[in-house]
Amino acid sequence: MNHEQQLAALYIRVSTEEQVEGFSLEAQRAALLDYCRKARVDVHKVYVDAGRSGKSIDGRTALRELLEDARSGRFQQVVCLRLNRLSRNLVDLLHIVELLDMHSIALRSLTEELQTDTPMGKFALQMAGSVAEHERRQIAQNVRHSMQRRSKLGRWNSGNQVLGYRWITHPDDPRLSHVEIVPEEAERVVSIFEMYSSGLGLKAIVNRLNVKGHRTKRGKAFHSTSVRSILANVNYIGKISYTDENGNREIVDGEHESIVSTELWEQVQRQIVERSHQPTKRVTRSFPLAGLLKCPTCGSSMTLCHVPRKRKSGKHTESFYYICCRYNSGGSAVCLPNHIRAEEAEAWVESQVRHFISHPSVIERLVAEINCRRDKKLMPIRQRLLQIDTLLASLKGRSLRCYELFEDSHINASELRKRLDEIRSESALLEEEREQLNRSGAGQPVHSIPAPSIRQSLNNFRSLLRNASPEKQKELYRSLIDKIVVPHDRDITKSSIQGTAALLNLEIPPINIGRDKQA
Repeated sequence: MNHEQQLAALYIRVSTEEQVEGFSLEAQRAALLDYCRKARVDVHKVYVDAGRSGKSIDGRTALRELLEDARSGRFQQVVCLRLNRLSRNLVDLLHIVELLDMHSIALRSLTEELQTDTPMGKFALQMAGSVAEHERRQIAQNVRHSMQRRSKLGRWNSGNQVLGYRWITHPDDPRLSHVEIVPEEAERVVSIFEMYSSGLGLKAIVNRLNVKGHRTKRGKAFHSTSVRSILANVNYIGKISYTDENGNREIVDGEHESIVSTELWEQVQRQIVERSHQPTKRVTRSFPLAGLLKCPTCGSSMTLCHVPRKRKSGKHTESFYYICCRYNSGGSAVCLPNHIRAEEAEAWVESQVRHFISHPSVIERLVAEINCRRDKKLMPIRQRLLQIDTLLASLKGRSLRCYELFEDSHINASELRKRLDEIRSESALLEEEREQLNRSGAGQPVHSIPAPSIRQSLNNFRSLLRNASPEKQKELYRSLIDKIVVPHDRDITKSSIQGTAALLNLEIPPINIGRDKQA
């Protein structure tokens, strides 16, 4: 592929608000655009994550969009200023590189002068990533030790993470920094303890808080886990909790003021213990679609729910549903329940999957897509190998020409040796590149994948699905299905099933079973 056909995705990340407001963002952009101009590479898009940490790829919408566009083949290379712009985590970094490599996309790091489409480039990537991760872990370890020392002395270590408190940083002397109570937040904390002590459960408390528009310290809606963590936080009785060198939890008196009285705290802790008994009856039914079904309102995963019922005859039965997990933990102020009957959803998904993996058109699509991706990956390798063979033949001709010039006395022995050394050096570099290209293409099948192989694999999967236990069926679904998007009218028969990488991320279209049988 020539330079005119090349498209580059430029990735920029800055981790703090100061960087966002300063010159760092534009400096990265300018350096990347300058590289593309000099390399005669067109820019597909500039992806920017402002104020995002490089510790993890979670929460970085621009990076996730870049990776999704990479899967769609919208560009041929990714350019960043430094590797740590993509990630400071080696596992994440290697995962990103593997994904790009899978789609024949090169990675360029301007500062490290790194190119991942060569073996040495990949080796340098792993070494640089290992160094960056080691530095990050060393810094994290030093911070943990410092925090542990502060905790032993009863000093505040939670920053602005605890509802009811505010950390005040002194501009000149860090030793004068201190924590203070935020009155309106403290009232909310006390009310949570009082509601629990009065007999309300976690979900009831969550619903009341969210309906009134209250938010957590991070500005998000309350959930059962956030309320539970508040009820268990010893900071509210003026204590500091930390883990010592042996992994044991220690509690010491803190320097900060308490918010909750000792009497109320102890009462709540007793009630927590009393309510923490195991339920007398557990639901043993398997829910194979939990996590796969997506809420039609908010897009979150749907979780299991069972409703006990008493018939007129006096018989007790249970109805099973999938409901939005955000509603389940945060109440109606966060989302709607969007109940979907479990039996209907599971029967429909099973029938769709069975028909999908046995349908002739699916085999054709998989064969075409697999071979297309294979050809896409091998084509630039084959083109470059042809170029190398042509160049080597040309160098061989140049070598013979040098001997002819020497024999005709047009050049002397010294000039002959000089020219031959240059030709040998160029040839050795081309031979080395040819070996690297052959190794990189060795993992790809030489011939197209035959349809019978795909058909046999799908038939094996269908047999496994038919004879699988509920738990095994759950695993099989997850190997095949990435997500099931439920429509707003909650008609499960209109849902969209998205395949995993095992199905090359193909969408499983809704099939009219009755019409399919008639056909």
